[in-house]
Amino acid sequence: MLKKNNRILTIINIILPVLIAAGGAVLFLQNYLYTGTERVHRFSEAPDGVSKFVFDDITIEITKRGGDSGSWLSNEMSDENGNVLYANAVGTIYEMIVTNNSPDTVVEWNASLYIPEFMYINNTWNGDFEIHQNVKSGNEKVQTLDLANYSRYDIILDCSMCSVGPLLPLNEGDYFVYYPESDLYEVPIPPKREISEKDGGITVGFILYLPEKEMNYTADFSEGEIRYHLKANIFNNPLFWVLGAMTIIWISCFLALIIVKVNLRRLIEQRERDEKTIEQTMRTIVNFIETKDPNTMGHSLRVARYSRMIAEKMNFTEYDCKRIYYIALMHDCGKIYIPDEILCKPGKLTQEEFEIMKKHTVYGGEILRDFTSIEGIAMGALSHHERYDGKGYPHGLAGENIPLVARIICVSDSFDAMNSRRCYRSSLPTEVIFNELLSNKGTQFDPKVIDCLLSIIEDGAITVTGNENENIPV
Repeated sequence: MLKKNNRILTIINIILPVLIAAGGAVLFLQNYLYTGTERVHRFSEAPDGVSKFVFDDITIEITKRGGDSGSWLSNEMSDENGNVLYANAVGTIYEMIVTNNSPDTVVEWNASLYIPEFMYINNTWNGDFEIHQNVKSGNEKVQTLDLANYSRYDIILDCSMCSVGPLLPLNEGDYFVYYPESDLYEVPIPPKREISEKDGGITVGFILYLPEKEMNYTADFSEGEIRYHLKANIFNNPLFWVLGAMTIIWISCFLALIIVKVNLRRLIEQRERDEKTIEQTMRTIVNFIETKDPNTMGHSLRVARYSRMIAEKMNFTEYDCKRIYYIALMHDCGKIYIPDEILCKPGKLTQEEFEIMKKHTVYGGEILRDFTSIEGIAMGALSHHERYDGKGYPHGLAGENIPLVARIICVSDSFDAMNSRRCYRSSLPTEVIFNELLSNKGTQFDPKVIDCLLSIIEDGAITVTGNENENIPV
């Protein structure tokens, strides 16, 4: 279960950062494109707009400060050379109020106001005014001015200096562009919900003189436009919260993966200690059994190694290869019940003695019957002398009815018996060993298992010694 959880958490910890990075890139690109888009609204496009122009994101209002009470009558005005500019005019403070209606921040903006009729502009405050003069005449002049501090500038526009300061004549078709002043907090403009009710928006002021008008006259500034950029509030983007949730899940999975890996490492270490203990215990038992017959010393260990190599050749899992190794290691444990005089007899056994010897398989199955930690261990001891043709013992099983692990041990056991010295004979010649393996293929031995053993021998992983002391890999 821990291994499965480890795999699942590892996959999640690979996929989630990729998705979060991809989502973050999408979020960044969305904001970049959103902020980089210049939005342009002409006042004439506003529904029912006269002096107040309401759009989805922004509102522009052009109004007189204090209503009609914000106007005054200006009598004859002359320039510094005594030339009469007008007999009378109405002076008015106009205000342009810009309000952010969106949930996002206006990070950059400017507003253009077109002059509907002849007038003079006298003063401005806050940011800079880019004034375009004589547009229709073809002799356009452009200058950016702060008329509240005009002494700092050399005015190149048509201008008359008089008692109220500079008077710049503007004709129909002329216009000015207002650029906000960041030092006066005119930019950025936060969302409306972040501005108090008394603030109402960003206010830009300028003074105009309109000759030959009544006190209650209001200039018609219904032509103009505003340009602005919005910076999205990422907290309003559902993708941000999705990525936030994914990040929390990723961190949780990452911490869980660390915990699982620590526990898995402990489990593996514990399993390795347990396996070492099991193997040492088994080897101790095997050594105890083999001391009864010194001529077979090392036989069980060699059979276990050969069986594991065959299992690896047959593409068993690592777990099953170890399991088969342990099963093969204990395959002869039943010999502990066989009398020494039979087990160590140098000559051929009598039929009665052979029947007693055959019982070691049954004894081994009984000894290992309750050993459930290793699946099939009792079956390996019980059935490793069954023959593929059904003429083996103790139950006469045949073919696929014989457990595969027992068929593997049968081949390994027979090969080692022929390839090693016994009390009643020396190891068999190499040629005889191969003849026995091949001639009994399909009768005593499973053909597939024999093929695997021969392939391993051909690869040089197992050496056939023979009694000629060849010690040459086949």
